[in-house]
Amino acid sequence: MPRPQEPRIAVFGGSFDPVHNGHLFLAGEIVRRGMVDEVLFVPAANPPHKLGRRLTSAQHRHQMLIDATKPFAKFSVSDIELNRGSEPSYTISTLEMIARVFPDHEMWFLMGMDSLVDLHIWHRAGELANRFNFLVYPRPGVEPPSLGTLSAQFGARIARKLRDAILDLGSLPISSSDVREHCRARDSLAGLVPASVGQYLAEHNLYDLD
Repeated sequence: MPRPQEPRIAVFGGSFDPVHNGHLFLAGEIVRRGMVDEVLFVPAANPPHKLGRRLTSAQHRHQMLIDATKPFAKFSVSDIELNRGSEPSYTISTLEMIARVFPDHEMWFLMGMDSLVDLHIWHRAGELANRFNFLVYPRPGVEPPSLGTLSAQFGARIARKLRDAILDLGSLPISSSDVREHCRARDSLAGLVPASVGQYLAEHNLYDLD
C-alpha cells in the first residue's frame, strides 16, 4: 500500500469500471477545498452490492487507475482489496486495515449519495457509521436521506454525523456505465475519461462486448 505523504486522507472506494473524469474531479475538489490532503483510490475486487454484474478484471481496473492518477501528486492507488481472492470487499474491513497501517493519519471515507441511502444494509453498518468519518458527494437524481430516516437506522447522534458529512459541491454528470456504453457504441470518449484511460480502453478493446 502506498504510504500517504500528508496527515489527512480520503479513502475513495469503488469498482472504477472504469475510472472517469467525474471521479478525478471529486477527488481534486475535496483536496482543493482543504477538506483532506490526499486521496487514496481503492478499487474493489468483489463489491457485495455488484455481485450480480461481471466486473472487468482487477488488473485492468487497477492499471487504469494508476494511469489516470499518475499526473496528480495528491492522488494514490492501493490494491489492498484486490488481494483478497473471492472474499467480498467489505468497506469496514478495508478501513480497519488502513487505520491499522496508518494510525497517525486522519481518515475519511468518500462515497456517493446512493451509498449513503443504502448504508444501513452494508456489512456491520452501525459499527462502520460509528467508527469512521465520511464525506458524501451528490449523485444526479439521488435525494439525501432525511434526518428522521437516518435516525431510525443509526440513532440521532450518528444521523447528524452522516447528514453533516454531505458535501455542497458540484459534480460532473458522468458515470462508469456511460463510459461503457460509449465504448460499446464506439463513440468518442472525449471529456469522459483521461486520455491515458481512453488509450488503454482502445488498446485492450474493453467493454466492446459487454
